[in-house]
Amino acid sequence: MTENKQLLTPEQVSEILQVHILTVYDYIRGGKLHAVRLGRNYRVLPADLDLFLEERRVKAPAAGSTRLAPSLDSVGGGCGY
Repeated sequence: MTENKQLLTPEQVSEILQVHILTVYDYIRGGKLHAVRLGRNYRVLPADLDLFLEERRVKAPAAGSTRLAPSLDSVGGGCGY
């Protein structure tokens, strides 16, 4: 089954992700982050946390693609230097 993998508490996950503990519970309850329920407590496998992060990785735009956001100069936010 598992090869002696240490389970993470939601508190540990919140520290790793640098988000509030309630955000971690929202991810779990919303099905975004897989967890194991042991009684009234949740535990997260490190592999599930890795998968969660990989699924949310921001991909770099392809070479030659158009910019997604206008420059500050084009929206009047330039500093005029």
